[in-house]
Amino acid sequence: MVTVRKATLEDIDKLKISSGFTRWISSHDEKGKAELKQLLRDRLREGLDVWLAVENDEVVGFAIISDWPALPGAKAIEAIEVARPYRGKGVGSALLSSITSELDTIIALMPSPEEGYEKELEKFYERFGFKYITEDYMVRIPESPESGYKLRRWIDQIDRLLEIYQVLLKEMKIRHDMIYEKLPRMAEEKKEEDST
Repeated sequence: MVTVRKATLEDIDKLKISSGFTRWISSHDEKGKAELKQLLRDRLREGLDVWLAVENDEVVGFAIISDWPALPGAKAIEAIEVARPYRGKGVGSALLSSITSELDTIIALMPSPEEGYEKELEKFYERFGFKYITEDYMVRIPESPESGYKLRRWIDQIDRLLEIYQVLLKEMKIRHDMIYEKLPRMAEEKKEEDST
């Protein structure tokens, strides 16, 4: 039976890594298992949350959750994978169910399906409330009554950020144009200097 839990360094040290992980490691042998174990340790040490799906003292699935820089208080699924032999058996659903039930916040992810599984993966994430907001980002916005106040705060934050970004974008374009306007003139001056 698969159980899902938030990992500690002790968990990662004592648990084995299943065969069949493919996305975040360079090989599929013992070296790859050691690489994945180190990746999970490193992410925990960096302050990220690591979720594990475990069966018989073996990690069969994992997710790495970070803060989403686009929005204060929101989270991002940086990585999620189920070992190949365990796919299609509810392990990914158990991971996402645990994560979404604990995190009453906006959660973003960039799906990275294996070739040919794009639509299947999209439908999978949609079952958990994720939907595409751009070509490459899916977001889950909480719908619980308790999240109403948070949503109002995020709306206000995004409105303010949009104002700042519009002004910043305008200023950056002006600066960019000034630099590129000067470049040909500077190149000519350099040529003249070099020829004298």
